[in-house]
Order: sequence, then structure tokens, then C-alpha cells
Amino acid sequence: MSNVFIRSQDRESLYCFGISFNSLHYSAIRECKKKDETKRHTICIADGCVEPIAEYESKERCLEVLDELQEVCGKYLMVQGGTALIRGGMNVQPGAFEIPRVYEMPEK
Repeated sequence: MSNVFIRSQDRESLYCFGISFNSLHYSAIRECKKKDETKRHTICIADGCVEPIAEYESKERCLEVLDELQEVCGKYLMVQGGTALIRGGMNVQPGAFEIPRVYEMPEK
């Protein structure tokens, strides 16, 4: 798999999956402030340390974003192959090529 570049939700960071970090995961972060407890639904990267790169309204939305990212990671440019278009040319062989992949974390 070629590199996948992921832009953080605040657009201040660009990460290269597999080089600068090696995993993405959902995390529910509980914040306790005096009498109020809130739960933040985040997507975090891990490279020895855990760093939130996006926050959404629910766990389900976080999982949808991870599904979208998985789809981006699995894209390839496919060539079916066939006969040459120019007389005397060699036939085109079938193949699959990795394409540059960039994913920007959605705002919502």
C-alpha cells in the first residue's frame, strides 16, 4: 500500500500513515468539570503517543469517518489491458497501480 496522507480536522496538521504514525482509532474521552461530565467522541492517531485529530458528535459518526478512510486506502488505478491503438505497437497488459491518497477529516 502506498502512503496515505491524512489532514487533521483543524487543517493544521498533515500526517503520513505508515511513516509518521501507524494506527487510527476511535476514543471516547470523558471530561469532568466540577459538576458537569461530558463525553467527547474523537478519532486519534497513535505513534507511541495518542493524539486526537478529529472530534464528532457521536461514536457512530467516528466509525463512518473511519469507514470512509478505509475506502480511500483501498483505491487503485486499474488497467484492463487490450490491443494497441497504434499499428505495430505492443498490446497493453492489465495491471493495477497505486495512486496518491489524501484524506481530509470532515468538519462534521
